[in-house]
Amino acid sequence: MNLKTLVLLSVMVLSTTSVVRAALVDQIPGPFVPVTYNSVNANLSQYDLGASLPNLSNFATAFENFTFASSGVIDSFSWIGQYEAISPGPLPVGGPNFEISFFTSLGATAGSAIPVATFNVGTANETALTGAGAGFYSYTTTGTPFNVVSGTTYFASIVAQLDYGIAGWGLAFSNTNGDGQSVQDFGDTSLTRFTDTVDYAIAISAVPEPSSVAAILTVAGLVAVRRRRVAK
Repeated sequence: MNLKTLVLLSVMVLSTTSVVRAALVDQIPGPFVPVTYNSVNANLSQYDLGASLPNLSNFATAFENFTFASSGVIDSFSWIGQYEAISPGPLPVGGPNFEISFFTSLGATAGSAIPVATFNVGTANETALTGAGAGFYSYTTTGTPFNVVSGTTYFASIVAQLDYGIAGWGLAFSNTNGDGQSVQDFGDTSLTRFTDTVDYAIAISAVPEPSSVAAILTVAGLVAVRRRRVAK
């Protein structure tokens, strides 16, 4: 292998590393601007901690699909949500707890989706958004280390654990960088599946798996050693 080939390989390694580390699904516009769909800015996605029969606790779950061009491990998950005030009672300090789940299929009927991974991410650094309108908040977490395979379509749900008697919480809509498709399972006493022509405001990033990083660094190291020997 001559020096020209080694230099080219080095450039390719660095380029590959950059592309993989930039694996990103970003449907949050900057700055965030509310999107109206069916006369609202968000779809409810909530587990009602105060529900009693015949009302369902899991009465509303919003799902967004995503696909990565390269395999890796999710290291950051962000989203925008909106509160729907139900009573004058105070919201939970720091926000409600959130549960993020990943799916490879949503099943044939509402409520039949079985997650392949679920993470409780706490309040996810809830922060009020200024200038976006009433009730909008941003969230971000690094607590979803889920392995994604390139080219595979996944679905993600973000569900607030919150008494609906205090407030409703929904995942905000987006018209940025998505495919214009999302799903919501919703119903007070029985669930119905709704397929919507709008996306949700989420952003997900992934980094290479440790084995991939090691392989890349090994090749880069060999190239560097060879170049130093040639330079002597």
